[in-house]
Amino acid sequence: MTIGVVVSRGTAQSFDVTMPTTADRWMYPFNVTPGTRPAGSVFGYTPFPLEESFDNRDGQVIVAFDTGDLIPSGAGPGRYQIDRLVLEITLSGPASSEIDVTVDDWRTYLPSRTAEALPDLDPGRPIELFGAGFRFGYDLLTWTEDAPFSDGDIFGIENRNVFAAGIDANGGTFDVSSNYTAGFTAEPLAVARFPGYDAGEFAIEGAVATFEVDLTVPGVRTWVGEGLDAGRLVFAITSLVGASQGDAVLTQFYLRENPLVEVGVREASTLDLAVVIKKGCDVPGDLDGDCATTGGDLGIFLSLWNTDDSDADFNFDGVVDGADLGLILGWIGL
Repeated sequence: MTIGVVVSRGTAQSFDVTMPTTADRWMYPFNVTPGTRPAGSVFGYTPFPLEESFDNRDGQVIVAFDTGDLIPSGAGPGRYQIDRLVLEITLSGPASSEIDVTVDDWRTYLPSRTAEALPDLDPGRPIELFGAGFRFGYDLLTWTEDAPFSDGDIFGIENRNVFAAGIDANGGTFDVSSNYTAGFTAEPLAVARFPGYDAGEFAIEGAVATFEVDLTVPGVRTWVGEGLDAGRLVFAITSLVGASQGDAVLTQFYLRENPLVEVGVREASTLDLAVVIKKGCDVPGDLDGDCATTGGDLGIFLSLWNTDDSDADFNFDGVVDGADLGLILGWIGL
């Protein structure tokens, strides 16, 4: 499903789009079918005593969206005004843990007998959305869903080619795949909620995990703007919910290669975005965005006569009228 609405009038373009994933991948060290699995599971590995055999966020689902197909890239990161970002992905089976809509402190994963341990005051463990970071020469545009798990060793921590990444205040990324071992609480972009379910309930197959990103967090809009400028956004879905080899139930999500997705019965991940691309020049009276004030702008201005349009109300008195006409005529040179 691809839905797009574009509103354009010189000074800015507004985009309201919903797009399907263009690449998804279950990132797990022993995944022998990269890029072609029908589902991907999320689970954690939080051993005690601490050791570094595997990342704590062991099973991750990576989802990528080629945004440039619907939202023009290359405008410059600072010109993208992001007003809404919601990612959805559908369970391909029952969840392995109750719905938890809060971030859990890393110390709640420690055994209760340890001095640092904190109690987890609500049931379940959260499913969390992070940005994606890259290493070993991969980046936002060169990583593909069939790329190797690691160009290093599959054992150990912080060695994935693409990984769950926290976003710093400047829009930079850092690996949070082993935040438990490192001793810090990773702050996600969003925690999954399941419409139709309450916290503490178990979601079943077909339930939609909904991640509504808080765009007011410092650095998040910068990170998203850089992705839109490049034409691609990549995310990691993870959880620290425990799992054991042979578990009958793991929290799994549909990936785009799933037969039910291919025939339209179920959806893989989708991204819902509301974005405004602001004009790239600051010329008074330039209503058509060509960085000059000409007769074309005058025509647009006259079509807005006697409205409260903020772009054409040059003197900010709440109405487009003769006073504004005098200003634009002066800028044109008439």
